[in-house]
Amino acid sequence: MNFLTSKAGTCCIIGRPDIPPGFSIILRRELDNLIVHGVTCYLFTGTGPFERLCIDALHHFKLQYPYIPIKLILTGIDISLLQTFASDFDALFCLRPQLDPSFSLNRIAIEHSRFMIYFKQTDYGGAHSDIVYGEGLGVRAINIAARKESNAP
Repeated sequence: MNFLTSKAGTCCIIGRPDIPPGFSIILRRELDNLIVHGVTCYLFTGTGPFERLCIDALHHFKLQYPYIPIKLILTGIDISLLQTFASDFDALFCLRPQLDPSFSLNRIAIEHSRFMIYFKQTDYGGAHSDIVYGEGLGVRAINIAARKESNAP
């Protein structure tokens, strides 16, 4: 993937199966801040509720900033599934998993990103180890749940 994207201008989206209401404004503000600072490529590994919020916000920013080449890229291992969501993305990457139990779409996206946006309220869960992995690589982590708490009145 690095031949198409600049790591400095790339952010991966680490999703979750559900998202409480009230976080879309914080998410939009964080995405807008990234775009203003030159982050124009967004890597997705799924299309769950959190990712859908990000997709909708980024499509809004594509309309708001037509002069900025914002790219949404979906990665996956099933080309049929990827094609189902083709209209939401600028590019699809179908990766072939190695016979390696440590293969992870999230980690591949993290390795090709300078930033990662996610939603996490606890120190456990499905994506926790991927987030820790990214932080260990020096990827700048943006936890939308923590941003809302820090902006509470």
